[in-house]
Amino acid sequence: MSDKTVRRAIHDGKLSARYPRTNKAEISMTDLEAWHATLHVRPGEREDRLTELEQEVSELRARMATLESQLAELSSTGARKPIQSPPAELKLPEDHVWLSDFADQHYISRNEAQHLYEIHAIHGQPISRTAKSHKHIAIGPKGRHDFWVQLHTRDDFRACDDCPHEESGHRV
Repeated sequence: MSDKTVRRAIHDGKLSARYPRTNKAEISMTDLEAWHATLHVRPGEREDRLTELEQEVSELRARMATLESQLAELSSTGARKPIQSPPAELKLPEDHVWLSDFADQHYISRNEAQHLYEIHAIHGQPISRTAKSHKHIAIGPKGRHDFWVQLHTRDDFRACDDCPHEESGHRV
C-alpha cells in the first residue's frame, strides 16, 4: 500500500495518527491492520458473509444429525462385524493363505475382501471346523491373482514382494 493512501486515510479521519515531530506520523499497527481489512470489504459484505456462514453451519448441523441417525440405525441393525482371524487349529491346504491375512498384508479391509469372495470376484475355498461354525476363506494362487486384479489400482492397496500375483504356470 502506498504512503499516499495512508496519508489520505489519516486526512479523512479513517485512520488515527500522532505526530511526534513535524512531517512524521506514527500509526498503531492494530489500527493500521483493522483499517486495511476494511479496504477489501464492501459495505454490507460482512453481514452477507455472516449470513452465509450461519446458513452453512445450519446445513452442516442438519447433515450431522442425519449421519448420527444413520449411524444409530446401522448400530441397531447389526452392521457387518469385522472378519476374525481363523483359529490356529484350522489347517490350510498347501499353497493357500487366509483371505483375511492376505487382505491385511495388502492394507485392504477384510470385509471388502470377504465381499469380493462372496460375489465370486475372488476364487477361494471355505474352511471350517464344523458345519455350524463360521467359515474362513483360504485362497490359492488363483485367488491371490484375483485379489490383485480386483484391487491393485486402488490408492490404499499396498503391494508385497510377490505382486503382481500370478496364477501358477500362467503368465498374466
